Amino acid sequence: MRSEGFSGQLEGLEPRTGLVGWAAALDASTGSEPLTIRLTLDDLLNPSSRWKLAECTANRPRPDLKAQGVEADCGFVFLGHSGRDLPPRTSGMVVRAFFDAEFTLELPGSPLRLDAERYQLLRQLCRTGLGRDACLGPVRGPYLAGWAIGAGPYRLRIDAGEPLVIEPPNPLPQHEWPLQLRLPSSCCDGGIHHFSLEQADATGVWQQLDESLDLVPAQLTPWPALLAHARPPFPDHLSPLATEHQRSLSTWLHWADADGTPLPPELPLLQRLLSHPVRLDQDSAGLALPPGHEPGPDGSAVPRRPLALPIAATPQVSVVIPVHGQYAVTRRCLAALAYAPTRVPFEVIVVDDGSSDGTSEALALEAPGVRVVRHDFARGFNQACCSGAAIAKAPYLVLLNNDTEPCARWLEELLFPFEHWPDTGLVGAQLVLPDGRLQEAGCIVWGDGSPWNYGRTRNPFEPGFAYARQVDYVSGAALMICSHLWRQVGGFSPEFSPAYYEDTDLAFKVREAGFVVRYAPQARVIHHEGLSNGSDTEATEGLKKYQEIHGPLFQRKWAHAFSGATEPTYDEAERIKDRGIRGRVLFIDHDTPRPDRDAGSHAALVEMELVQALGYKVTLLPANLAWLANYTEALQRCGVEVLHAPFVLSLGQALAERGGEFDAVYVTRYTVAQAALPLLREHCPDAKVLFCNADLHYLRQLRAACAESLEGDDAQRALEAVELVKRQELEVIRQVDLTLSYSEVERGVIEAETLGTAATAACPWVLEGPEHPAPLAGREGLAFLGSYNHPPNRDAVAAFLAELWPALRQRLPALSLHLYGSGLSRELAEAWGEQAGVVVHGWVAEAGSVYNRHRLFIAPLRSGAGLKGKVVAAAAHGIPQVLSPMAAEATGLRHGQEVWIARDHQQWLEGVNLLITEDNTWQTMSTAAHRFACGHYGREQGLQLMRAAFERLGLEVPQ
Repeated sequence: MRSEGFSGQLEGLEPRTGLVGWAAALDASTGSEPLTIRLTLDDLLNPSSRWKLAECTANRPRPDLKAQGVEADCGFVFLGHSGRDLPPRTSGMVVRAFFDAEFTLELPGSPLRLDAERYQLLRQLCRTGLGRDACLGPVRGPYLAGWAIGAGPYRLRIDAGEPLVIEPPNPLPQHEWPLQLRLPSSCCDGGIHHFSLEQADATGVWQQLDESLDLVPAQLTPWPALLAHARPPFPDHLSPLATEHQRSLSTWLHWADADGTPLPPELPLLQRLLSHPVRLDQDSAGLALPPGHEPGPDGSAVPRRPLALPIAATPQVSVVIPVHGQYAVTRRCLAALAYAPTRVPFEVIVVDDGSSDGTSEALALEAPGVRVVRHDFARGFNQACCSGAAIAKAPYLVLLNNDTEPCARWLEELLFPFEHWPDTGLVGAQLVLPDGRLQEAGCIVWGDGSPWNYGRTRNPFEPGFAYARQVDYVSGAALMICSHLWRQVGGFSPEFSPAYYEDTDLAFKVREAGFVVRYAPQARVIHHEGLSNGSDTEATEGLKKYQEIHGPLFQRKWAHAFSGATEPTYDEAERIKDRGIRGRVLFIDHDTPRPDRDAGSHAALVEMELVQALGYKVTLLPANLAWLANYTEALQRCGVEVLHAPFVLSLGQALAERGGEFDAVYVTRYTVAQAALPLLREHCPDAKVLFCNADLHYLRQLRAACAESLEGDDAQRALEAVELVKRQELEVIRQVDLTLSYSEVERGVIEAETLGTAATAACPWVLEGPEHPAPLAGREGLAFLGSYNHPPNRDAVAAFLAELWPALRQRLPALSLHLYGSGLSRELAEAWGEQAGVVVHGWVAEAGSVYNRHRLFIAPLRSGAGLKGKVVAAAAHGIPQVLSPMAAEATGLRHGQEVWIARDHQQWLEGVNLLITEDNTWQTMSTAAHRFACGHYGREQGLQLMRAAFERLGLEVPQ
């Protein structure tokens, strides 16, 4: 909508995005500065009534408006104002948006009428934080912001130190007044500090009103200003990219420490090149540099030195870098390649596309091992990439702009989707701008053929941008493709020469060939956007003009393949960004799975993967909201969106904001379900709820009480605790749509307890053991593996050592017992380790090493419930086992065939003695156990069980 030299729209009010719109000047005569939008609340039934809501600057990125010819960053959003309440609603109440100080020029879409629902939403936005008399805002330089009402008294504590009195303004205003607290100099140290805002109540007792954690800067000079005006060496820790550089350095050091991997030979040089301004050939440090020189350690000109790149004779990846001039930029890119840790062997092919700055000659001198292809004249990005790909030797091809900086393990991350999903044909990196914001987290092509960089200028660590997924296309600035597929589809199409839309077209050709395009978020690549070709799409010279020329060509060629909305919006982008899915499932568990710590985590990972295999996007919400580094990243790498703090601060917030998008919710553990079910009924009323209880907790408690042989009051208290848990578990089971259980025994118990009213189904347990068990030769001793945070495991080992181990050692004096697992206290480890023949190993990263190293696995459980994952895993690895009946329950393993089930002490002694001394019996049982586990716990059977559960709830599944 356009009027009076301006263009814009008040677009609406949404729960997740606030009050949004856009406004821009149509031409230079109306000004180039972003417009200020004045939002008011008016009552049309009372024209004299007007309340000011806010003033917003229209300077947010809106790439969806390019189709309308609007290139500027011109969006605005009102996310609420803490402490401001709205007047009572009338039927004439509206929100109005003006872009002039006199409140005369009004945006199209304004006035926006407030029905009851919109009014309540706006009221909630405006009242965020209300219900208290004051709250803290952000740290702005040396000041802490916030607001307060009334005279208080108020005070502030910093890091639990002495309180600082806050003086109210004089005269005291009727409404809220802003806090602008000058922080003491001791806080301005670049660290994170805790702030606590307190108020005295009527009795003089101080109560905490609000608290926050915030980073207080030690200096306020912007990073670009430091590069322009300071001298080397630069304070790299202040760089927006410091996290990525630190990650690379720490990875090198970890590898060197772990297995002796040599550090890059020119590490100081590489660090210096990457910390300097990008355009090293310019006067970036206040020095006029002679040809062939660059800033040295102290900023003075020094001759350029050769870069030692780790070029492989037999590469797995061919990295093709097209360049046209800008040699200093190319040199920086090569330095980044050498600096970024990777164990993937690669070669580098630089295509000199008609450079006139001596690029080829410089590469010959300064980049030994780099293969150079020379074009006598500039043919453009498209043909340069094709020339490089034509001589590539590796099975995978990477196209990389020369104005990029790959980060740690970037090649491993780009390769992972090809290894994890066999249908992968093309993978794109997460592109990060030099200021640390996102350039791209995969790309969308709208229904009209318009391309969109999803996530542009957003935080790359937000959960929505941090998980792998199918996308429409990925940018040619950093992409990987199978070399054979590149040749099969003909590489970049020549009609998109010299540049632009060739990457979008390639993605559509890959998809047409039956392959999938994926985004790999942990393959991070910094992109100094526009450095090579500029960013002005209306330029009449240079490659950038072809961006506008090739758009219509692409749209005509692939019109039959476009789908979805034709008018780009942020809300619609969130809906269609996940291509290739049937629906969305939310998993809620108490913690992020850690499969090397407990069997339950293995089960959780399997269940999420099976739901993904049915075509659903999986979102995990751990109830503790913890981000657990490698564990969380492993899930994200496999396409699971993980919601965690600080982006999500409660289950209620997550469901209120996103509950409506899920087709099903999968909850594990009854304690988690108790808290979640009321919120699910409120925010996800149409979602089917599947409940996996892991095991019946009350049954496990009952068995534990029986194993302890309690009497009198102790027995009564134990039974009362069991009864309480039983009521809670069964109440959850009655409320959900389907209860999944690993144990046929427990499904029977549930059916009996609920008189058949609770729907139950078998929960899949999937194991992938080795193709063949490890041989008998070299094995020794008994082994137990389990998490000792789980009471039945502690009890089992303690009872075994007290009641059985002395007799076993007497019969077999050389016998050893090896105890593995997490959560073992120092006291227990020392006590158990003091017994003859007992070796306490503790946590082990790879459980398979335990099953392959020892002769016999034992599980002397006296209590517990559900399926015992360690028992099934041991069978899958072909290690014979001696089990208690409790340990064998629900596994299907049979006594004397796949395992030895010992029901008393004598049978324990007989079973251990037999399998320790008789090699033929050991071999027969090993083969039988391995065959049984492969036949009963394979992935295909697990997928069928999960499919059956979804079908039972009416959820769509593949045929």
